[in-house]
Amino acid sequence: MSASDKQRQLETTIAYSFSDTDLLERALTHRSMTDLHMERLEFLGDAVLGLVISEHLHHQYPEKSEGQLSRMRSALVRKESLYDVALAWKLTQYLHVGESERMEGGIKSPSIAANAVEAVIGAVFQDGGWPPARKVVLQAWHSMLQSVDEVDNRDAKSRLQEFTQAKTWGLPEYELQDYGVGKNPRFEARCRVKGELVGTGFGERKKIAEIEAAEQAWQQLKT
Repeated sequence: MSASDKQRQLETTIAYSFSDTDLLERALTHRSMTDLHMERLEFLGDAVLGLVISEHLHHQYPEKSEGQLSRMRSALVRKESLYDVALAWKLTQYLHVGESERMEGGIKSPSIAANAVEAVIGAVFQDGGWPPARKVVLQAWHSMLQSVDEVDNRDAKSRLQEFTQAKTWGLPEYELQDYGVGKNPRFEARCRVKGELVGTGFGERKKIAEIEAAEQAWQQLKT
């Protein structure tokens, strides 16, 4: 499938057609590939996503306090929720990453796909403005918004630990590799359950790497 065919396929999935297809291409390109990468669009998309979700919750739940709305929004825009959208969009098949970010069967880090979701939202906003960006977000987050009161507010490590304990598999174990100052990412975490490697994560901080490894393990074990 050609690059343009792939773009059209993704446009069909998100129900938006770009006037400037270079924006979408940039949103799908990791910095390990080129200097023209997704990070600025990711920055923009993060803000757009937060505002769309905030506006929806504000109007949908007039009885909720500011603190309750903040917790609901945090659960909806965290990396785990972004990764769920990336899976629904089958985003990893469209991403351009360098060899350093590849592994057998796909990309090393689920956070790359999660960040790309924000970059795509930013690209839609830059290309078409607020109405289409809002529509893309509300469509992608529809099921989560419908059940927002049931959204799990625990982080991936907590959810994974409760899951493995309920299965009497014991506690997850994490192995951490520090590649040193100046390396990007600096840390690699490996998550094992019953001695089996079930998740790998990368990050600038230990906690980020471990949460990412736990999220990958959670996604694998729950299915």
